[in-house]
Amino acid sequence: MLPYVCIANPGSKRWEYYHRELLAYGNERGHARKVVLVLWAEIVAADGNLDRFPAFDAPAIVRLESPGKDSTVARLLLGAGAKDRPNEPTTDWQREPLPKGWLARPGLQHAGFRRILHNLQLHFSTRPHLHPTACPTAIVAMFDKTATTQRLRTKGVPVPDWLPIAHPSASPLLDDIRNTNWPTTYAKLNTGSSASGIVALYRDDNWTADTTMTVKNGQFYNTRSIQRLRGENAIRPALEFLLQEGLFVQRGIPLAKIDDQNLDVRVVCIYGKPVATIFRLSSAPMTNLHLGGRRGDWASCRSQIPTRIWLDALDSCSNAAECFDSAIAGVDLVFEQNSTNHHILEVNAFGDFFPGWTDAKGWSIPRHEIAATSKRLGM
Repeated sequence: MLPYVCIANPGSKRWEYYHRELLAYGNERGHARKVVLVLWAEIVAADGNLDRFPAFDAPAIVRLESPGKDSTVARLLLGAGAKDRPNEPTTDWQREPLPKGWLARPGLQHAGFRRILHNLQLHFSTRPHLHPTACPTAIVAMFDKTATTQRLRTKGVPVPDWLPIAHPSASPLLDDIRNTNWPTTYAKLNTGSSASGIVALYRDDNWTADTTMTVKNGQFYNTRSIQRLRGENAIRPALEFLLQEGLFVQRGIPLAKIDDQNLDVRVVCIYGKPVATIFRLSSAPMTNLHLGGRRGDWASCRSQIPTRIWLDALDSCSNAAECFDSAIAGVDLVFEQNSTNHHILEVNAFGDFFPGWTDAKGWSIPRHEIAATSKRLGM
Protein backbone atom coordinates (compact mmCIF):
# COMPACT_ATOMS: atom_id res chain seq x y z
CA MET A 1 0.00 0.00 0.00
CA LEU A 2 1.58 3.27 -1.11
CA PRO A 3 2.05 5.90 1.58
CA TYR A 4 0.71 9.41 1.15
CA VAL A 5 2.91 12.49 1.17
CA CYS A 6 0.80 15.59 1.69
CA ILE A 7 2.07 19.13 1.18
CA ALA A 8 -0.10 21.22 3.46
CA ASN A 9 -0.17 23.74 6.27
CA PRO A 10 -0.11 22.05 9.70
CA GLY A 11 -3.18 22.71 11.80
CA SER A 12 -5.28 23.90 8.87
CA LYS A 13 -8.88 22.72 8.79
CA ARG A 14 -8.45 21.44 5.24
CA TRP A 15 -5.46 19.29 6.13
CA GLU A 16 -6.92 17.94 9.35
CA TYR A 17 -10.18 16.98 7.63
CA TYR A 18 -8.43 15.21 4.78
CA HIS A 19 -6.00 13.49 7.15
CA ARG A 20 -8.86 12.06 9.25
CA GLU A 21 -10.62 10.74 6.17
CA LEU A 22 -7.42 9.24 4.82
CA LEU A 23 -6.72 7.36 8.04
CA ALA A 24 -10.33 6.23 8.37
CA TYR A 25 -10.34 4.86 4.82
CA GLY A 26 -7.27 2.76 5.57
CA ASN A 27 -8.56 1.56 8.94
CA GLU A 28 -11.81 0.39 7.38
CA ARG A 29 -9.77 -1.79 5.06
CA GLY A 30 -7.65 -3.26 7.82
CA HIS A 31 -4.38 -1.44 7.22
CA ALA A 32 -2.74 1.57 8.79
CA ARG A 33 -1.66 3.83 5.96
CA LYS A 34 1.56 5.79 6.39
CA VAL A 35 0.98 9.53 5.94
CA VAL A 36 3.82 12.05 5.81
CA LEU A 37 3.16 15.77 6.13
CA VAL A 38 5.55 18.14 4.38
CA LEU A 39 5.01 21.80 5.16
CA TRP A 40 4.28 24.33 2.45
CA ALA A 41 6.60 26.71 4.28
CA GLU A 42 9.48 24.26 3.81
CA ILE A 43 8.64 23.63 0.16
CA VAL A 44 8.45 27.34 -0.67
CA ALA A 45 11.64 28.09 1.28
CA ALA A 46 13.34 25.41 -0.85
CA ASP A 47 11.99 27.05 -4.02
CA GLY A 48 10.14 23.84 -4.86
CA ASN A 49 13.33 21.76 -4.90
CA LEU A 50 12.54 18.28 -3.56
CA ASP A 51 16.12 17.06 -3.31
CA ARG A 52 16.33 17.86 0.39
CA PHE A 53 13.12 16.00 1.34
CA PRO A 54 13.54 12.25 1.94
CA ALA A 55 9.74 11.82 1.86
CA PHE A 56 9.86 12.10 -1.94
CA ASP A 57 12.60 9.51 -2.46
CA ALA A 58 10.35 6.45 -2.24
CA PRO A 59 7.14 5.56 -4.11
CA ALA A 60 4.18 7.54 -2.77
CA ILE A 61 0.92 9.27 -3.63
CA VAL A 62 1.37 13.04 -3.36
CA ARG A 63 -1.46 15.38 -2.46
CA LEU A 64 -1.07 19.16 -2.68
CA GLU A 65 -3.37 21.02 -0.30
CA SER A 66 -4.16 24.71 -0.48
CA PRO A 67 -1.30 26.87 0.90
CA GLY A 68 -3.70 29.65 1.87
CA LYS A 69 -4.44 31.22 5.28
CA ASP A 70 -0.87 30.94 6.57
CA SER A 71 1.05 34.19 7.02
CA THR A 72 4.45 32.49 6.97
CA VAL A 73 3.68 30.84 3.64
CA ALA A 74 2.23 34.09 2.29
CA ARG A 75 5.45 35.97 3.09
CA LEU A 76 7.55 33.27 1.46
CA LEU A 77 5.38 33.27 -1.66
CA LEU A 78 5.67 37.05 -1.95
CA GLY A 79 9.43 36.71 -1.81
CA ALA A 80 9.35 33.90 -4.39
CA GLY A 81 7.22 36.03 -6.69
CA ALA A 82 9.74 38.86 -6.56
CA LYS A 83 12.43 36.49 -7.90
CA ASP A 84 10.70 36.45 -11.28
CA ARG A 85 10.16 40.22 -11.37
CA PRO A 86 13.49 42.05 -11.62
CA ASN A 87 11.78 45.46 -11.52
CA GLU A 88 9.86 44.67 -8.34
CA PRO A 89 10.67 47.17 -5.53
CA THR A 90 12.76 45.57 -2.81
CA THR A 91 10.60 44.61 0.17
CA ASP A 92 11.59 42.57 3.19
CA TRP A 93 8.42 40.51 3.25
CA GLN A 94 9.65 38.49 6.24
CA ARG A 95 9.40 41.63 8.36
CA GLU A 96 6.32 43.10 6.73
CA PRO A 97 3.19 42.96 8.91
CA LEU A 98 0.32 41.13 7.25
CA PRO A 99 -2.86 42.34 8.96
CA LYS A 100 -5.86 40.03 8.65
CA GLY A 101 -7.72 40.62 5.42
CA TRP A 102 -5.04 42.76 3.76
CA LEU A 103 -4.77 41.99 0.06
CA ALA A 104 -0.98 42.02 0.18
CA ARG A 105 0.07 42.09 -3.46
CA PRO A 106 -2.10 39.13 -4.49
CA GLY A 107 -0.67 39.16 -8.02
CA LEU A 108 2.87 38.94 -6.68
CA GLN A 109 1.89 36.22 -4.23
CA HIS A 110 0.38 34.18 -7.03
CA ALA A 111 3.52 34.70 -9.12
CA GLY A 112 5.42 33.07 -6.26
CA PHE A 113 2.95 30.19 -6.08
CA ARG A 114 3.23 29.73 -9.85
CA ARG A 115 7.02 29.63 -9.60
CA ILE A 116 6.93 26.99 -6.86
CA LEU A 117 4.38 24.85 -8.72
CA HIS A 118 6.42 24.92 -11.92
CA ASN A 119 9.51 23.88 -9.96
CA LEU A 120 7.56 21.08 -8.28
CA GLN A 121 6.46 19.86 -11.68
CA LEU A 122 10.07 19.70 -12.83
CA HIS A 123 11.04 17.64 -9.79
CA PHE A 124 8.01 15.34 -10.09
CA SER A 125 8.96 14.66 -13.71
CA THR A 126 12.31 13.22 -12.57
CA ARG A 127 10.64 11.00 -9.96
CA PRO A 128 8.33 8.58 -11.80
CA HIS A 129 7.82 6.69 -8.54
CA LEU A 130 5.66 9.59 -7.30
CA HIS A 131 1.96 9.77 -8.11
CA PRO A 132 0.66 13.34 -7.66
CA THR A 133 -3.13 13.58 -7.49
CA ALA A 134 -2.83 16.87 -9.38
CA CYS A 135 -0.31 18.07 -11.91
CA PRO A 136 1.12 21.30 -10.42
CA THR A 137 0.84 23.10 -13.74
CA ALA A 138 -2.86 22.16 -13.87
CA ILE A 139 -3.26 23.96 -10.55
CA VAL A 140 -1.54 26.99 -12.09
CA ALA A 141 -3.97 26.92 -15.01
CA MET A 142 -7.07 26.59 -12.82
CA PHE A 143 -6.01 29.62 -10.79
CA ASP A 144 -5.71 31.70 -13.97
CA LYS A 145 -9.28 32.74 -14.83
CA THR A 146 -8.35 34.04 -18.27
CA ALA A 147 -6.46 30.87 -19.22
CA THR A 148 -9.22 28.66 -17.80
CA THR A 149 -11.99 30.46 -19.68
CA GLN A 150 -10.08 30.33 -22.95
CA ARG A 151 -9.35 26.62 -22.46
CA LEU A 152 -12.99 25.82 -21.69
CA ARG A 153 -14.35 27.74 -24.66
CA THR A 154 -11.86 26.00 -26.97
CA LYS A 155 -13.25 22.67 -25.69
CA GLY A 156 -16.84 23.78 -26.34
CA VAL A 157 -17.76 24.31 -22.68
CA PRO A 158 -20.29 27.18 -22.28
CA VAL A 159 -18.68 30.13 -20.48
CA PRO A 160 -19.74 33.77 -20.12
CA ASP A 161 -18.15 36.28 -22.45
CA TRP A 162 -15.11 38.10 -21.13
CA LEU A 163 -13.37 41.33 -22.00
CA PRO A 164 -9.70 41.45 -23.00
CA ILE A 165 -7.83 44.02 -20.93
CA ALA A 166 -6.73 46.66 -23.42
CA HIS A 167 -5.97 49.55 -21.05
CA PRO A 168 -3.80 49.90 -17.93
CA SER A 169 -6.11 52.40 -16.21
CA ALA A 170 -9.68 52.35 -14.92
CA SER A 171 -11.41 55.14 -16.86
CA PRO A 172 -10.89 53.66 -20.36
CA LEU A 173 -11.66 50.22 -18.91
CA LEU A 174 -15.04 51.53 -17.72
CA ASP A 175 -15.64 52.91 -21.20
CA ASP A 176 -14.90 49.47 -22.68
CA ILE A 177 -17.27 47.84 -20.19
CA ARG A 178 -19.98 50.38 -20.97
CA ASN A 179 -19.62 49.60 -24.68
CA THR A 180 -20.34 45.92 -24.08
CA ASN A 181 -23.92 46.76 -23.03
CA TRP A 182 -23.72 44.06 -20.35
CA PRO A 183 -26.16 44.96 -17.56
CA THR A 184 -23.78 43.46 -14.99
CA THR A 185 -20.04 42.94 -15.23
CA TYR A 186 -17.72 41.16 -12.81
CA ALA A 187 -14.19 42.50 -12.40
CA LYS A 188 -12.09 39.99 -10.48
CA LEU A 189 -8.55 39.24 -9.49
CA ASN A 190 -7.45 37.01 -12.32
CA THR A 191 -5.84 34.62 -9.84
CA GLY A 192 -8.11 35.21 -6.83
CA SER A 193 -10.32 32.74 -5.00
CA SER A 194 -13.27 32.72 -2.58
CA ALA A 195 -14.62 36.00 -4.04
CA SER A 196 -11.45 37.75 -2.92
CA GLY A 197 -10.95 41.03 -4.76
CA ILE A 198 -14.17 41.14 -6.76
CA VAL A 199 -16.30 44.04 -8.01
CA ALA A 200 -19.79 43.56 -9.48
CA LEU A 201 -20.44 46.57 -11.73
CA TYR A 202 -23.90 47.76 -12.76
CA ARG A 203 -24.24 49.93 -15.83
CA ASP A 204 -26.48 52.94 -15.36
CA ASP A 205 -26.24 56.72 -15.74
CA ASN A 206 -23.69 56.80 -12.94
CA TRP A 207 -21.87 53.56 -12.16
CA THR A 208 -22.70 51.54 -9.04
CA ALA A 209 -20.92 48.44 -7.80
CA ASP A 210 -20.84 45.84 -5.06
CA THR A 211 -17.46 44.65 -3.81
CA THR A 212 -15.84 42.47 -1.19
CA MET A 213 -13.04 45.04 -0.81
CA THR A 214 -12.66 48.02 1.48
CA VAL A 215 -9.87 50.56 1.93
CA LYS A 216 -8.00 51.15 5.20
CA ASN A 217 -5.05 53.53 5.40
CA GLY A 218 -4.71 53.47 1.64
CA GLN A 219 -4.58 49.65 1.45
CA PHE A 220 -7.21 47.28 0.10
CA TYR A 221 -8.64 44.65 2.42
CA ASN A 222 -10.91 41.72 1.74
CA THR A 223 -14.02 41.62 3.90
CA ARG A 224 -16.80 39.21 4.79
CA SER A 225 -19.38 41.84 3.98
CA ILE A 226 -20.34 43.39 0.65
CA GLN A 227 -19.74 47.11 0.21
CA ARG A 228 -21.75 49.35 -2.13
CA LEU A 229 -19.83 51.87 -4.23
CA ARG A 230 -21.54 54.72 -6.08
CA GLY A 231 -20.09 56.69 -8.94
CA GLU A 232 -16.97 56.34 -11.05
CA ASN A 233 -14.80 58.21 -8.54
CA ALA A 234 -15.61 55.64 -5.86
CA ILE A 235 -15.15 52.66 -8.17
CA ARG A 236 -11.99 53.73 -9.98
CA PRO A 237 -9.49 53.04 -7.14
CA ALA A 238 -10.72 49.45 -6.78
CA LEU A 239 -10.33 48.84 -10.50
CA GLU A 240 -6.88 50.43 -10.52
CA PHE A 241 -5.85 48.03 -7.78
CA LEU A 242 -7.20 45.03 -9.69
CA LEU A 243 -5.47 46.17 -12.88
CA GLN A 244 -2.19 46.37 -10.99
CA GLU A 245 -2.55 42.88 -9.52
CA GLY A 246 -4.05 41.16 -12.57
CA LEU A 247 -7.65 41.61 -13.72
CA PHE A 248 -10.27 39.40 -15.31
CA VAL A 249 -13.51 40.98 -16.61
CA GLN A 250 -16.50 38.72 -17.21
CA ARG A 251 -20.10 39.26 -18.27
CA GLY A 252 -22.50 38.86 -15.37
CA ILE A 253 -25.11 36.16 -15.93
CA PRO A 254 -28.65 36.92 -14.70
CA LEU A 255 -28.88 34.01 -12.27
CA ALA A 256 -31.78 31.66 -11.88
CA LYS A 257 -33.58 32.21 -8.59
CA ILE A 258 -35.17 30.04 -5.96
CA ASP A 259 -37.25 31.71 -3.25
CA ASP A 260 -36.20 35.01 -4.83
CA GLN A 261 -32.54 34.28 -4.11
CA ASN A 262 -29.70 33.88 -6.60
CA LEU A 263 -28.68 30.27 -7.24
CA ASP A 264 -25.42 28.70 -8.25
CA VAL A 265 -23.93 25.23 -7.85
CA ARG A 266 -20.50 24.01 -6.86
CA VAL A 267 -20.00 20.73 -8.67
CA VAL A 268 -17.05 18.77 -7.27
CA CYS A 269 -15.63 16.47 -9.91
CA ILE A 270 -13.20 13.67 -9.14
CA TYR A 271 -11.18 12.56 -12.16
CA GLY A 272 -13.81 14.26 -14.32
CA LYS A 273 -16.84 12.64 -12.68
CA PRO A 274 -19.30 14.79 -10.67
CA VAL A 275 -19.61 13.33 -7.18
CA ALA A 276 -21.03 16.24 -5.18
CA THR A 277 -23.38 19.08 -6.08
CA ILE A 278 -23.76 21.83 -3.50
CA PHE A 279 -26.45 24.43 -4.16
CA ARG A 280 -25.78 27.93 -2.87
CA LEU A 281 -28.42 30.61 -2.40
CA SER A 282 -27.98 34.30 -1.65
CA SER A 283 -29.73 37.63 -2.05
CA ALA A 284 -26.28 39.10 -2.84
CA PRO A 285 -24.53 38.95 -6.23
CA MET A 286 -21.83 36.70 -4.71
CA THR A 287 -23.22 33.44 -3.33
CA ASN A 288 -20.15 32.35 -1.33
CA LEU A 289 -21.09 30.87 2.02
CA HIS A 290 -18.68 33.10 3.96
CA LEU A 291 -20.39 36.16 2.44
CA GLY A 292 -23.82 35.29 3.78
CA GLY A 293 -24.85 32.69 1.24
CA ARG A 294 -26.37 29.45 2.44
CA ARG A 295 -26.51 25.88 1.27
CA GLY A 296 -29.78 25.21 -0.46
CA ASP A 297 -31.83 22.12 0.27
CA TRP A 298 -30.66 19.69 -2.37
CA ALA A 299 -33.98 18.03 -3.20
CA SER A 300 -35.85 21.33 -3.29
CA CYS A 301 -33.28 23.07 -5.50
CA ARG A 302 -32.80 20.11 -7.80
CA SER A 303 -36.56 19.82 -8.37
CA GLN A 304 -36.60 23.33 -9.84
CA ILE A 305 -34.26 22.32 -12.70
CA PRO A 306 -35.64 20.13 -15.50
CA THR A 307 -33.77 16.84 -15.70
CA ARG A 308 -32.50 17.26 -19.27
CA ILE A 309 -31.10 20.72 -18.48
CA TRP A 310 -29.50 19.39 -15.28
CA LEU A 311 -27.84 16.45 -17.03
CA ASP A 312 -26.54 18.66 -19.84
CA ALA A 313 -25.06 20.99 -17.23
CA LEU A 314 -23.34 18.11 -15.42
CA ASP A 315 -21.87 16.99 -18.76
CA SER A 316 -20.40 20.49 -19.14
CA CYS A 317 -18.93 20.25 -15.64
CA SER A 318 -17.32 16.92 -16.54
CA ASN A 319 -15.92 18.37 -19.75
CA ALA A 320 -14.55 21.35 -17.83
CA ALA A 321 -12.90 19.15 -15.20
CA GLU A 322 -11.35 16.91 -17.86
CA CYS A 323 -9.50 19.94 -19.24
CA PHE A 324 -7.17 19.70 -16.24
CA ASP A 325 -4.89 16.91 -15.05
CA SER A 326 -6.19 16.88 -11.50
CA ALA A 327 -8.11 14.49 -9.29
CA ILE A 328 -10.15 17.41 -7.94
CA ALA A 329 -11.93 20.17 -9.84
CA GLY A 330 -14.50 22.36 -8.11
CA VAL A 331 -16.65 23.64 -10.97
CA ASP A 332 -18.85 26.72 -10.49
CA LEU A 333 -22.06 26.22 -12.45
CA VAL A 334 -24.86 28.74 -13.02
CA PHE A 335 -28.20 28.59 -14.78
CA GLU A 336 -29.49 31.62 -16.62
CA GLN A 337 -32.71 33.20 -15.40
CA ASN A 338 -35.72 32.59 -17.69
CA SER A 339 -33.58 30.46 -19.99
CA THR A 340 -32.45 26.89 -20.52
CA ASN A 341 -28.82 28.08 -20.78
CA HIS A 342 -26.11 27.19 -18.30
CA HIS A 343 -22.57 28.51 -17.93
CA ILE A 344 -19.35 27.46 -16.22
CA LEU A 345 -17.86 30.42 -14.34
CA GLU A 346 -14.65 28.98 -12.88
CA VAL A 347 -12.79 25.77 -12.09
CA ASN A 348 -11.27 25.64 -8.62
CA ALA A 349 -8.15 23.63 -7.87
CA PHE A 350 -9.00 23.41 -4.17
CA GLY A 351 -12.78 23.49 -4.49
CA ASP A 352 -13.50 20.29 -2.55
CA PHE A 353 -13.67 21.51 1.06
CA PHE A 354 -17.21 20.92 2.31
CA PRO A 355 -16.93 19.36 5.77
CA GLY A 356 -20.13 17.70 6.82
CA TRP A 357 -21.21 16.86 3.29
CA THR A 358 -21.84 13.16 2.66
CA ASP A 359 -23.64 11.25 -0.04
CA ALA A 360 -26.40 8.69 0.42
CA LYS A 361 -23.94 6.01 1.52
CA GLY A 362 -22.21 8.33 4.00
CA TRP A 363 -19.09 9.06 1.94
CA SER A 364 -17.41 12.46 2.19
CA ILE A 365 -15.77 14.19 -0.77
CA PRO A 366 -12.25 13.23 0.42
CA ARG A 367 -13.39 9.63 0.81
CA HIS A 368 -14.52 9.59 -2.82
CA GLU A 369 -11.20 11.03 -3.99
CA ILE A 370 -9.09 8.64 -1.90
CA ALA A 371 -11.07 5.64 -3.16
CA ALA A 372 -10.89 6.80 -6.79
CA THR A 373 -7.15 7.36 -6.55
CA SER A 374 -6.62 3.94 -5.00
CA LYS A 375 -8.64 2.31 -7.78
CA ARG A 376 -6.69 4.13 -10.51
CA LEU A 377 -3.43 2.91 -8.99
CA GLY A 378 -4.73 -0.67 -8.67
CA MET A 379 -4.67 -0.61 -4.88
